This record gives sequence, C-alpha cells and structure tokens, in this order.
Amino acid sequence: MSPPHQRKVTLVSNEVVAPSTHVLTFTLPPEDPLEFVPGQYVTFYLSRNGRRVTRSYSIFSSALHHDRFRLLIKRIPDGFGSSLLCGLDPLRRPELVVLAPLGKFTLRPAGGRSILLVATGTGLAPFVPMLEQIRREEPSTPTWLFFGGRHPEDLVHTAEFRTLETAWSDFHFVPIVSRPSADGSWTGRVGHVEEHVQRMFPDLSGADVYLCGVNEMVNEMQDLSQRLGCPKDRIFVERYGEDAEDADHAAAQVVAPAPAPACP
Repeated sequence: MSPPHQRKVTLVSNEVVAPSTHVLTFTLPPEDPLEFVPGQYVTFYLSRNGRRVTRSYSIFSSALHHDRFRLLIKRIPDGFGSSLLCGLDPLRRPELVVLAPLGKFTLRPAGGRSILLVATGTGLAPFVPMLEQIRREEPSTPTWLFFGGRHPEDLVHTAEFRTLETAWSDFHFVPIVSRPSADGSWTGRVGHVEEHVQRMFPDLSGADVYLCGVNEMVNEMQDLSQRLGCPKDRIFVERYGEDAEDADHAAAQVVAPAPAPACP
C-alpha cells in the first residue's frame, strides 16, 4: 500500500449513472501510482472563498489498478464539494490535489464466518473493491451484499452484481427499494435494509458485518447486529456526514490521519 501523501490527479471521465449520481474517473502520473486497500478513500483539497476545504470519498474501483481510480458521488443541492466535482468537464482535463490513500474501513480475515456488506446510496462505493478482494482471497466465504435505495433507478451497478452473482456461487446480491413507483414495475424487495437483514439472518453470531450509508441506517444496523448476536468487534462502519448537506454522501473515517470532513 502507498503511504498517504498529496498527489495531483486528472479527471478523465464524468458519467451520470443515476439521478444526480456520477462516476468520476481520475488518472495519476506514472511516477506516482496509487496503491490502496479496498475500503479506503481519498480526500480532495478544494478552495472555497479563498479558504482550503476538504471533501472525502471512498474509492469505487479495483485496487488492482494503480494508475487510476473511480469515485461514486451523489450531487447534493447546495453541496459545495459534490457540486464542484460533479460539475467538472473531463474534456478540459482538470487537475486536482488529493491526499490518499486514507482510512481503516478495510476487510478483516473472515475466519470461516459469513460476510454481510450493507449499503445505502453511494455508501456502496467501498464494497465494490472489497467484493473483488473477497472473491480473490476467500472465494468460499458466503458473502451477502444488501443494497438499499429510495427508488429502483437509484440502485447503481446492479447489472454488474447480477453478473457477479452468476459467476460466484458464494455471493448473494439483495437490492431493496424503500419507495417503489406505483406502476408496479419494481418486483423486488421493498422496505429498508434492516428489515431484510433481520428476516434473512435472525442469528448473526457467525458473521462479520460491514456498514456504509446514512447515519440512521448505520446506527440501526449496529444495534440490530448486536441484538442478533454479532459481537461488537465484528461490526465495522463507515459513516456519512452529520451536516444536512451531507445527507447522501460517504464520510471520511473518524480515524483519518488528516482533516477530512464528509462530502459533498
């Protein structure tokens, strides 16, 4: 893994993948590759009214690619960081400065236990490289991804997860929508991720639980996981920001070695 330090990165792609949700791809200079552990994040140094501010986002792409990384960002109305980044034009090849890699929201050896990954919204980001790592290093570990969104169109990357589910017999994808449309087009699970985790796993004593999403979900899932028998030291969390404008974005870890407030 690369030691965290400031790096110059260049935006080369800005793709809208869901309503107000973008995937941004950045490249790094050949002489300064980024080696990170799945689950880690980058912190941007941005200028706001002449002051330096920071915004942090979990890495959404494979840890095997060291020359580039992707981020999954929801553009929040009046959110400074998300609006600035999602508004960048890749044709102009804008350069930005990041501090990376950061964070300790990383996988622990499962030791024969099942793994539950529970995400809402763009909290999905760290689980994409994590799944790649599990499949490579512990492919026989039963692994479940519970992914919740308000509307079906908010559930990004679902085709890739369905393909992965077909190719990897020990992986199970559980998409959940809390506000399906009235036309009945959504035929999958409805409700909140907590309800479906409890229904499918009444006993979590044999599982490791990883949580990333809005604070309400993370807090409820922490309490629920412990009530269902999962020891506290096998519940790992990445929280979103407390500020109202941060409601749909992944936060920096509280253990970050440098100031890295939550996005947007």
